[in-house]
Amino acid sequence: MNAIRKTLALAAGVAFALTLGGCGSGDGGGCSSNPTGPGCTVTTTTTLPPPVRTILKSGSCTDIEVNFLCFFESFTTSQRGDLDVTVDWTYPEDAIQVMVSTGTCTLEQINGRTCSFITSDTAATTPKPRVLKVTGVAPGTYQLYVGNRGPKTESVSIQIGLTTVGAASSPGAVASRESVHPYASQVTGH
Repeated sequence: MNAIRKTLALAAGVAFALTLGGCGSGDGGGCSSNPTGPGCTVTTTTTLPPPVRTILKSGSCTDIEVNFLCFFESFTTSQRGDLDVTVDWTYPEDAIQVMVSTGTCTLEQINGRTCSFITSDTAATTPKPRVLKVTGVAPGTYQLYVGNRGPKTESVSIQIGLTTVGAASSPGAVASRESVHPYASQVTGH
C-alpha cells in the first residue's frame, strides 16, 4: 500500500512539474518563445514622428485701397495638416480682413457670398499681426484673400504654413460666409 502511495505521489509530482514547465519563462513553450500565445501580454508602443511645419507661401500686396481685396495666388497642400496664415500690415488703425477659400473664387463670388471659406475673420485692427489657424485641412487647392476696410491705403505681408504630424488632425470647421461684406474691387498680391 505504501508502494502504491509513493508511486501515485511520484506520478502526481512529475505531472505537476511537466505542467509548470509549459508555463515558465524558459524556452519550453512559454511567452518568451511564443509571445502571442495564451496568457501572454504583448505591449506595443507607437512613436509618432514629430510635427513638421512647411512654409507654403509668403508674399506681399501693396496699394490696397479702402474696401479693396487682395487676391493671392492659390496654393496646394499634398497632405492633411494644420494650416496657419499670418498677415501683417502697415497702419495699426486699418481694419483688415483675412479669408481662405477652398479652390479659387472671383470677386463676384466673394461679394455674393457663394465662395466656400475654410476660415475667415471679421475686419479688425487687432490682433496685429493676425494669425488664423485651421486644423485638419485636407489635401487640395486653396486661396488667400486679404481685405482692407481702411481708413488708409494699405500694404500687407503674408506667410502660409502647414504643420503635418504623425496622426492626422481632425477636420476643422467651415467658416461662415456671413462675415464677408462686399468689396469695391481687387488687386493682386505677389
